[in-house]
Amino acid sequence: MKIAIRLFLSLFILAGGILGFMYMKQTKPQNEAIQIEEQAWTVKVVPALPTALSPTITLYGRVESPRAATLRTPTFSLNINAEVTNVLVLEGEKVKKGKVLIRLENSDSTLNLKQREADIVDIKAQIEIEKQRYANNLTALEHEDALLALTQKTLGRLRKLKRQGVSSQSSFEEAQQAVERQMLAITQRSLEIANHQYIKQQLQAKLTRAVAQRDLARLELKRTKITAPFSGVIADVFVAVGDRVRSGDALLSVYDNTALEIRAQIPGRYQGTVLDALKIRRKLSAKAMVNNKPVNLRLERVSGQIKPDSGGIDGLFSLRKGAHLLRLGQFLPLSLDLPKQARVIALPYEAVYGINRIYKYVDERMKAITIERVGEQLTATGQSKILVRSPALQEGDQVIITQLPNAMEGLKVRVSELYSVSDQ
Repeated sequence: MKIAIRLFLSLFILAGGILGFMYMKQTKPQNEAIQIEEQAWTVKVVPALPTALSPTITLYGRVESPRAATLRTPTFSLNINAEVTNVLVLEGEKVKKGKVLIRLENSDSTLNLKQREADIVDIKAQIEIEKQRYANNLTALEHEDALLALTQKTLGRLRKLKRQGVSSQSSFEEAQQAVERQMLAITQRSLEIANHQYIKQQLQAKLTRAVAQRDLARLELKRTKITAPFSGVIADVFVAVGDRVRSGDALLSVYDNTALEIRAQIPGRYQGTVLDALKIRRKLSAKAMVNNKPVNLRLERVSGQIKPDSGGIDGLFSLRKGAHLLRLGQFLPLSLDLPKQARVIALPYEAVYGINRIYKYVDERMKAITIERVGEQLTATGQSKILVRSPALQEGDQVIITQLPNAMEGLKVRVSELYSVSDQ
């Protein structure tokens, strides 16, 4: 009996719980479904206005000079180490052509020059002696001929006397020997006269050699004074008084500050434009700022080779204004004005994504366009713009100029403001 009652209570409680759950489920409040709307990003746009514009590209150049020299210790015939006795200039000092910059010890060179000059005096004296000897030989030859005639007459007279038996054999032989000796003397004298021109040529050759050695010694003595090869500025001084230098050692470097030029690398994508302009002898202008002062330049030529690891060709710019503001090796940015390009559009840099992509506004969506970067342009207000070109851009198209971190093709946007070109 008790078991039946417990079972009944259990079933009753279970049935009540089920009915209660069903009631609560049917009577709970109904929530409406949340409608998710696509977010529209706010952007600014500018109208595309293709026109002919002159691009400007930013380059980075270094000041150099085609007339820059490193002066070194000259080569001396005595093969000596020279001592620096005077350094007359300092780094950065302006000098005139021919100014003495450094003096080297010159005692050895001075003594060498004196020796060479003495050799010349000696050889000239030998030449004069030879001239006198030649003149003496000519006079002596006349006397030798006369003496030969006398000895021959004596020999002839003794020969007759011998035939007559009134002269001894020894007297005849002595007279014959005198004739032979005289003929030998004449032969020797004639040989000396004949050799005169060859002896003179030898002495003249020695004189020429001695003069050359004297001039070389004089040049070496002159080289102990290191002078400026041209007017310019001292770039660096490598020695001080008391230093001993060998042949070929660097002493100082100097450059012509009136021949400065700027070497800047022109990117490969602009190389064709630049070369075409130079081909028709069109000089492209450029400008830079140094200490808030303008420096005007002009592209004169491009380098004759392209380095394997470079991204373009080197352009060489002459200085038209502001050369006094620059120093050799100085690094500076410059802006090069290229010839006008047709159908290009000036846009703010914020409009460009990556290297060559922009977006235009089409039916509240972003549409990606691949563009060609033509260059830059500096506006009258000092702002810089990028010049682009694309066949997909037509006049009146609205180009998005707001940088969006999640920009992509088809992203929904709404225009908050329409900028004109003059507003930029």
